[in-house]
Amino acid sequence: MKWYRNLVEAAVNALNDIFNRHKQADKVINSLLKSQKKWGSRDRKFVAGLLYDIVRWKRLYEHLTNTDILTGTGKWHVIGTWAVINHIVLPDWDEFVEINADEILKKYQNITDEAIKQSVPDWLFELGQAQLKERWVETLKALNEEAPVTIRVNRLKINTDTLKQKLLKHGIETYQITDYPDALFLKTRRKLTHLNCYKQGLFEVQDASSQLVAPFTGATAGDVVIDACAGAGGKTLHLATQMQNKGQVLAYDIYPAKIEELRKRAKRNAIKNLTESGVIDAGIVKKNYQKADILLLDAPCSSLGTLRRNPGLKWELNPDKIKQINVIQRDILEMYESMLKPGGYLIYVTCSILPMENQLIVKNFLNKHKNYIFVEGKTILPSNSKGDGFYMAKLKKQV
Repeated sequence: MKWYRNLVEAAVNALNDIFNRHKQADKVINSLLKSQKKWGSRDRKFVAGLLYDIVRWKRLYEHLTNTDILTGTGKWHVIGTWAVINHIVLPDWDEFVEINADEILKKYQNITDEAIKQSVPDWLFELGQAQLKERWVETLKALNEEAPVTIRVNRLKINTDTLKQKLLKHGIETYQITDYPDALFLKTRRKLTHLNCYKQGLFEVQDASSQLVAPFTGATAGDVVIDACAGAGGKTLHLATQMQNKGQVLAYDIYPAKIEELRKRAKRNAIKNLTESGVIDAGIVKKNYQKADILLLDAPCSSLGTLRRNPGLKWELNPDKIKQINVIQRDILEMYESMLKPGGYLIYVTCSILPMENQLIVKNFLNKHKNYIFVEGKTILPSNSKGDGFYMAKLKKQV
């Protein structure tokens, strides 16, 4: 492949924004691609692939070059190492003069430290090993793979086979997997949001594991469902669709911008049973006292189950942040459970893979609330899933 200096320099600047200015990797990369109108599809694919790979394998590449990505030369050395590991011939540029491909490959083959090999901070490797035991390394390997693009068919408007044919007319091939009834997986990564079938609300881009939450709730037509941590509404829309536009779905979040996005998506998806949406506060909780048949709490978490899609998270997290998140998770359960009526079901969900954010949080809640009983739990690890890592627990509030 031919290297173009302007592309690599743009990548170096993007790495500076991500690691030196602490900006979110996906936002930096998306902004860069949008700003370069003259880049062709190959240019975009090269830069995006390079950046996501370096964000994902930062520690490994730093180890192989004995450099620090925070320095100017370090960024170029890491890019050079990326090329060597991927068997790409480097151009004859001054910035790559010190790159010794043979030494890098030899060092790469002799790595025994799994934290370096899987490219995670030591503290995270140790925490994951303590929490997941023998499943941790295979989980990390899965999290270091590229996430597939998955969409959810909007069954209010179209069936799966018809949507598959519509997408095929745009050259987009998809396939299905039995355990994900509403999902279509793309064979190759493609941009989708410009398509008319997306604008018409025939599908939503939604992770495969996320698509398992609505069925897990058991919500049916006629239920009153409160989604108290709705975000931009991916699971909310799925719930409303599963309920066949009947009953009531009330969706809340602490961020107004996310609620606004949810409303736009609900309109595009022809959702009619979203009867209320807004910013949650003590007044909302009081107003909805014992109203819900099902209360969904998709709690804030470390999001470690999403590292396939968000590899930069592992460099942003630290042990103190996870402890702070644990406090928020416990508080949300305490503050919001009063919206569930006796006999109803509380669904606690995270996209974390750590028991300290999942089973232990639920256990703590059950110890304090003897009027709740544990019904079932589901752990989804990326090593045996086509989607993110997830945890779901269903608790019943006794009459």
